Amino acid sequence: MKKILLLAVVMFASLNASAQFYVGGSVGFGSVKPTGGSDSEFTFRILPEFGYNLNDQWSVGATLGYQKGFPYDGQNIGVGDFSNQYAYSKVEVFTIAPYARYTAAEWDMVKFFFDGGLSFGSIKDGGTIIKVGVMPGVAINLTDEISFVAHLGFAGFENFSPKGDGKSGSNFGIDFSNNCAFGVYFNF
Repeated sequence: MKKILLLAVVMFASLNASAQFYVGGSVGFGSVKPTGGSDSEFTFRILPEFGYNLNDQWSVGATLGYQKGFPYDGQNIGVGDFSNQYAYSKVEVFTIAPYARYTAAEWDMVKFFFDGGLSFGSIKDGGTIIKVGVMPGVAINLTDEISFVAHLGFAGFENFSPKGDGKSGSNFGIDFSNNCAFGVYFNF
């Protein structure tokens, strides 16, 4: 029994010695002024994140998060006059978003990457938000242990379905103006 336990400890230690895990997260914020003359309202996202570097080019990870409102209105996501019918700035969403990350280019301490994945959000008052697509980003390795990371846009499909009111909408396209988040990762 002691030999099995010792073997398990050695295997775990060797796995951790070569593992390249990261934890951190990002925040995003914006201001929404719905069409129709309403006052602007502050929106924000808090997105804790964890992942594992499989090799120099590929990583897998997941973001868990909370979002209040959206940093855009219905006109920008292609669902017509949706923002007049439903107050985006009032929506609270809890999300989980697994992804695969591909590092496309690396120059000195800067890496350019693409996160491809699926995001599922549960709206506090009922309903869902589903996104499938790619988010480009950049990571600046300040040290071996600390990286500054920015996600800059989204390309893909998004569906917004609040519960029971029939005011859902969807969009397919590219948005580089309203899907930005900045954060810090700790690598170990």
